[in-house]
Amino acid sequence: MQITDVETAVLGSAVDAASLPAQVGARDLEISSVVVRIHTDDGITGYGESFYRSEENNRFLAESIDSLSRHIEGKDPRHVKDIWHELYLHVKRAGAYGALSAIDEALWDIKGKDAGKPVYQLLGGQTGEVQTYATFPADKTAEELVEYADWLHEKGFEAMKIGAGFGVEEDRHRIRTIMDAVPDDFGLAIDANTSYDATDARRVAETASEYEVEWFEEPIAHTDIQGQAELTQSVDVPISGYQTHTPHYPALDHLKAGALDIYQPSLDYVGGITGASRVATLVEAFNKQLVPHALGPAINYAASLHVAAASRQCTLIEFAVLDDDIEDPGEYIAGPYIDNREAIYVQDGGRIDPPSEPGLGVTIDEDVFEEYRVD
Repeated sequence: MQITDVETAVLGSAVDAASLPAQVGARDLEISSVVVRIHTDDGITGYGESFYRSEENNRFLAESIDSLSRHIEGKDPRHVKDIWHELYLHVKRAGAYGALSAIDEALWDIKGKDAGKPVYQLLGGQTGEVQTYATFPADKTAEELVEYADWLHEKGFEAMKIGAGFGVEEDRHRIRTIMDAVPDDFGLAIDANTSYDATDARRVAETASEYEVEWFEEPIAHTDIQGQAELTQSVDVPISGYQTHTPHYPALDHLKAGALDIYQPSLDYVGGITGASRVATLVEAFNKQLVPHALGPAINYAASLHVAAASRQCTLIEFAVLDDDIEDPGEYIAGPYIDNREAIYVQDGGRIDPPSEPGLGVTIDEDVFEEYRVD
């Protein structure tokens, strides 16, 4: 089998931009994306997906994928690791990790389709149940978030993650207000998107520890490994991160320093399925938790589910609830171009399984796909 052609398509967002409030300033996160289609002479087409948070940036991402694709045409797409390492030699100089991630996902999709098996089986098989927590990236007051927490708890989500970084006192208020009101079996996680310095992060973390918050995500600069380690060792609340790192190599530095309790590789950026699976292997060796960062479009989310299912240190994965006015928060609404959207669904009780069809297990509705194209 040989790769004959690589196509890219820039897709507009099917949902409103998510709100990421923080001290650094409110930021909107668009769930637009770039889909890569890798065609082969055997008639198998593989799909992968990444996104750079805005349509404008995604056009640059598509160009990066087009540039990398010249290195893989004519190769056997089933030689995923060999191709990954060849592309990495180019990517580590250019910084095009989103492009590498999308191509890698598409190669695994081909490999699974050729074998007639879902990707998680090729990764070693499902290791246990994976539950979900709900990221709720909406600009709401603490009191409003309590009401939505009840809605998400009723579905079966284990926890709700909200934005932090509003300032020490406001974050403390939000933690206290929500934790005093939600059911005992429903957790809260907070994500500061690297907006705090070490002193203020510790002040928020002390309150988060007191209220047994599930984790404090990216409290300080993700490059400050020593600062993360000092914070992790000085507070009880677990410190999480790694979504902004590429690929798996820096994970070893974090693990040796004891910098994080929870590792959150983002498949759209870490180097796809290959990169995330290697993070999972390293995390297992140090007995830390893996909770993939998975706020993004549908094909990439399906890839994240396969990695989660096959990873022994993973029992929880992110699920973005991007609309507060839907009847069932377990529906994945960020991918209307997926024909079998029921394959990505949070069951009542909070469990989620990877798609069971060969490859990534998602099929494309070509008509809807073309409707969302903006390139």
